[in-house]
Amino acid sequence: MPDWLKTILRPIYFRIMHWRGNPGLDVKGFTITDIVHEYGNVYSFVLKGDENPDFAAGQYAHVIATGAIRDHNHVRHMSFANAPHEDQTILSMDVSSGSRFKRKFARASVGDRVNLFKIRGGFVLDPAKNIGQPPLPVLFIAGGIGITPIRSLISDLEHRGCHDWSLIYAGRDHLYRDFWKPFGDRVSLCGRATVFDRLRDAVSGASPETAVYLCGSDDFIGNIQAWLLRNGVADNQIHIENFDH
Repeated sequence: MPDWLKTILRPIYFRIMHWRGNPGLDVKGFTITDIVHEYGNVYSFVLKGDENPDFAAGQYAHVIATGAIRDHNHVRHMSFANAPHEDQTILSMDVSSGSRFKRKFARASVGDRVNLFKIRGGFVLDPAKNIGQPPLPVLFIAGGIGITPIRSLISDLEHRGCHDWSLIYAGRDHLYRDFWKPFGDRVSLCGRATVFDRLRDAVSGASPETAVYLCGSDDFIGNIQAWLLRNGVADNQIHIENFDH
């Protein structure tokens, strides 16, 4: 089939699937109950559904934008910022990119509907190590909006009574400031210019068994991972989630 014909038929296919209720997909509907302006063009959307989604901390869902159907322009992978035990679903994003998906959320209001399907992702804690008894330590490193799945992981650890973790969170500003307040010096909020100083302090005092969970943009991950490897952190200790979306 020629590409020009695919371009014509694809929207028709997605519209028919929408009318048929997206057969074969377990699509869950949620209502936006709150929109939190974090900073700049970054917002958190608080959702409530008839039932909580079934996921592990650190995973993501395929999200259909508000007022849209499932198609190539209006579906994105979005990490859960909440942990499974929390009674609300939180999605956070920078809406400044201008994509059709982000434009829908930039215009969203409380009461709008959001649909989720296909929960996936391997950026999760090791039950035998990080949430066992005793749990091994975890160092979280986040850049910008890459904090989203890490908030989920930290919330889950705290809920399980596992407190041997620390966070270095680099960015021009920081999400979830109220959430971090109870954790004191376990949380280090910094800018990109000082992140390596914070890393040096964290790695120099870390146990050889410390797991590192790193999330951010391609450039951020590449620079941090290279630094960690040069400074004695083994490759198999580093868990990565790319957040270029």
